[in-house]
Amino acid sequence: MDTTDLQLTDYLQALQATLKRQHEDCRVVTLEAGSDTREFERFIGRQFRLRLQHYMLTSRARLLETSLAITARSTHFLLYQQDRLMAVLRVTPSPFEWASLAHQHLSPTQALSRHVEFSRLITLSHGQLPVSVNCLLASATEWAIKRGYEGVIALCRSPQRRLFQRFGLTSITTDSLHIEQRARADYWLLSAQWSQILAAVQQPAHTALNPPEHHDDRAHQF
Repeated sequence: MDTTDLQLTDYLQALQATLKRQHEDCRVVTLEAGSDTREFERFIGRQFRLRLQHYMLTSRARLLETSLAITARSTHFLLYQQDRLMAVLRVTPSPFEWASLAHQHLSPTQALSRHVEFSRLITLSHGQLPVSVNCLLASATEWAIKRGYEGVIALCRSPQRRLFQRFGLTSITTDSLHIEQRARADYWLLSAQWSQILAAVQQPAHTALNPPEHHDDRAHQF
């Protein structure tokens, strides 16, 4: 790892240690590629149905995941409070899900080939969101750095866009994308290399991993 990787890893490890001290009953479980992900799938399926996001559960959506072998290739991060699953995050190397969803708008470049895609960031409740997002983003980013990846890319809705921008990600496109398979909703494609994330978290007023508890425009999923 170079100096940037080491500095960012140190920051993320310190953050995780602080969160563990503040929330001793919380833990993050990492399921490496090829692991049993049935609990993860049950959790996101239940949350999609509760939020009436049935377009995430269609046969077309499942076919896309199967054709790209996303589940088998992805690493899944699960946050538990005691024994209750509270939040999840999926991390996937290239080929990316977003590239198939947004192929009418743009195509992945060689510069993004060593990034990982963050997706399925879903929390059980608003009250749990700050701690859940902090823990999952820190754990997943540290994991990606240690495995030699060079950055993060995410296809997300506007609330998550603001969160990721505070974390150092910037929009690849100037306008939002209307994704047909996602009910033609507005999505944004963002990315960052580790140096950009490190610069963001070093800002004195940095709030990327510490969003305010009263923030009302937070969403549960992207």
